Amino acid sequence: GKPLAGLPLAEGVPTAAIAARLAAERGIDAPIITAVAAILDGTVTIGQAVTALMTRPLKTETDI
Repeated sequence: GKPLAGLPLAEGVPTAAIAARLAAERGIDAPIITAVAAILDGTVTIGQAVTALMTRPLKTETDI
């Protein structure tokens, strides 16, 4: 819940936003990356992200 500005951060924090953007631009469904990026930028809470991930329709890894 704290703002990330001014905190020492791992390089993965900015990478999450870039990875989510690249996935979206290429039409790749990357729900975990998207959720992590949204949590880190404050768009959603951890609870909201978990709920969104857990309520996604089930499908196999080969469903494209």
